[in-house]
Amino acid sequence: MEKKKFDFCIGIFDNLSEKSIKKIKNDIDNCEVFGIGVYTDNIVKDKFFTYPINNIDKRLENAKNIAGVKFVFPIDTNNPDKMKKIVMDEYVKFIEKNKN
Repeated sequence: MEKKKFDFCIGIFDNLSEKSIKKIKNDIDNCEVFGIGVYTDNIVKDKFFTYPINNIDKRLENAKNIAGVKFVFPIDTNNPDKMKKIVMDEYVKFIEKNKN
């Protein structure tokens, strides 16, 4: 089976379980470029009704430290259309930045 060009996931990325890391690594293995969107503190509080343990910078770092992740970015909405636009904009930025 041919690998996807691009894939991504979105989440809080506060405490990552072995199971979630394994799933992400499986997704990474099946694509050429993998990005992770990390919900901002406001979204976590306002939309998920919980408080993140770590601030957004630490959570972005957690996501970036997963082997095979090419780029990470904050997500400040839970609107699917806006999220899709943010993901695609960040992917385009990554591609532009990494042109030969």
